[in-house]
Amino acid sequence: MKNTFLGAIVVALGLGATVPFVGWAQDQPQAQTEPRRGGRGFGGPGGRMGGPMGGAFAFREVMRDLTDAQREQVKAIHERHADRIRPLAERAHTARQALNNALLSGNEGSLQALSIEIGSAETELTFAQAQVQSEVFKVLTAEQKQQIAERRKQMETRRGEMIKQRQK
Repeated sequence: MKNTFLGAIVVALGLGATVPFVGWAQDQPQAQTEPRRGGRGFGGPGGRMGGPMGGAFAFREVMRDLTDAQREQVKAIHERHADRIRPLAERAHTARQALNNALLSGNEGSLQALSIEIGSAETELTFAQAQVQSEVFKVLTAEQKQQIAERRKQMETRRGEMIKQRQK
């Protein structure tokens, strides 16, 4: 049971890297005109980084430098997949809430089943989002892909430094 729970947590952390892109196309004009304000969650304080594109930060930074044609392509990709991803994201969110409620109520008997549900939901969502990111990645130029790789290296260096500081 402990391994299942830990596995679900690992999957959830990996998912955190891809969720910011679910609504990226819809949020883009607001993100350019208005800075994000505090709060928790994806992209704000407490948001998570990582993922196949070199981290949410690296990918989002490159998205700001797209041409108008690339923006339209990315928006079309997100719109094409939105009806598939939205229910998967809701399922994962509901599963996490159910686990949190079980923990708070002391209902430890359902923890394993809830953890398995989170893992399943997060896996499906992560796979769907990876497919979207793969399509978006095909829209990028070689230079933009290189920027993601460079920013990923920077983030990995920072992450290593943070881990060292925590261990002290």
